[in-house]
Amino acid sequence: MSHTNPLGLTSANAGRAKPGLRSLLTVVVVAAALAGAVIYRVAGATSSHAASSAHYTYGGLPSWLPHSTLPTNRVLAASASHPQMAIEGDVVKVALPTGNTVVTLTGPQVPPFVAPPPPYTTATLTISFKDSSGLVPLRVGDFALIDGNGTIFHPTAFVGGATSVHLPEHSALAVQIREYMAIGSGSIRWAPARHPVVTWEFTVEND
Repeated sequence: MSHTNPLGLTSANAGRAKPGLRSLLTVVVVAAALAGAVIYRVAGATSSHAASSAHYTYGGLPSWLPHSTLPTNRVLAASASHPQMAIEGDVVKVALPTGNTVVTLTGPQVPPFVAPPPPYTTATLTISFKDSSGLVPLRVGDFALIDGNGTIFHPTAFVGGATSVHLPEHSALAVQIREYMAIGSGSIRWAPARHPVVTWEFTVEND
């Protein structure tokens, strides 16, 4: 409280807040600062959680892309009287007059890409056999290939040089056939004793 004397002079305590009021103001300022810090932290944490838990979605494939109509991962039964058309990955149970086997084609494998892509490339096909019983003749001469230009290939040896392979019973074995072929759609036929049982379609690509 300010005191004024008769001469109009103000005492030394004039304009100074009382100690109790000053303490109260300090408490209010500190409380307001703390409340602001808490609100900032909560808002930041909420924003961070929302960003980390966001789910991103992608559009579908373009409608102009062709859709394959071939079923995949099939199990087929083939014989000389009932030959089958297959693709890479199909499981084909083959029944021959002298034995049975389960066969799968994988590939073709091609060399690394080069630019510009050549019209021809070396293609390696792998034919895998398992669960064989009886006698299953496996000769390279029983296979024939057709490339993207319609050229027919009669391989003379499996990769490694063998022309025939013994197929043990109840075990797994794989052979490979390699040809220098045109790019594009192709096929390979297996015809034991000149009786076709299965033909696989494949695509040779180098891009």
